Amino acid sequence: MTRARTTAGTTAAAALSLLAGAAVAAPKPANLQLIAGAHVAVVNLLDPEVTHFHASRHLQNSFLKTYTVAWSANAMLMEALRERLTQLGLVPVAAAATEALRRAREACFLDAALAKGLPKACRPLFAQLAAAEHVDAIIVLGPGRNDSAHGDRRRQLPEYLRGWCFVTAARGEEDTADKPPVLLDLTELLLIGPAPPSAEIYARQWGGDQVQTWTGFKLPPDLKDIPDQQLSQLQPLFAAMLKQQARGVLEHLQVTR
Repeated sequence: MTRARTTAGTTAAAALSLLAGAAVAAPKPANLQLIAGAHVAVVNLLDPEVTHFHASRHLQNSFLKTYTVAWSANAMLMEALRERLTQLGLVPVAAAATEALRRAREACFLDAALAKGLPKACRPLFAQLAAAEHVDAIIVLGPGRNDSAHGDRRRQLPEYLRGWCFVTAARGEEDTADKPPVLLDLTELLLIGPAPPSAEIYARQWGGDQVQTWTGFKLPPDLKDIPDQQLSQLQPLFAAMLKQQARGVLEHLQVTR
């Protein structure tokens, strides 16, 4: 059964017209040097949710609704990384975030300007995770926001949008969707190298750069209550966006055999 939480709408702008943009520029990081056979922890901090934001021409008719989905972000992340890590001669290890890291997710991801590096308080948390899992590097997926701290903000959408989202906009005076929904991948994918008692980011891929439409979308009877079966169509679309992020991060791994 799908669970959902609903929030009052915010802006009634024509959101779909401004969904392209470039990420905040960051210095190109040095590659992370690893030896063949090194273990790489694959860690997910993203909730199994997808958020629908509908922008109506009438402010009071805009709405936001978050669905809990059945697909596993953990499995999707490992699938996006496993093949290339193995080709490089590395060993991917599915690892759970520590309780301390889960509690710090707001500070370490949502409130962080990761283009400038890990917040100071977050560095030992990743070093501790690496030590506990006996790994040489960490690749971690976490949520980001639609704000300038993460990338070029989509200005006609709320700043509080986070994680995996899709956006619809009203048609004329009606509250039905005019065009296929646009998908937003408001997530951060990080390659982290531990240097106990600290850790640092070697590569960062912001998913918010990508623009993808919900191909095959059909308007449901109630736009505020999209069925589970229809939401399942999003899984391969977000999986493809995640693979694109993974390619960018894995370019910064250099393996010595």
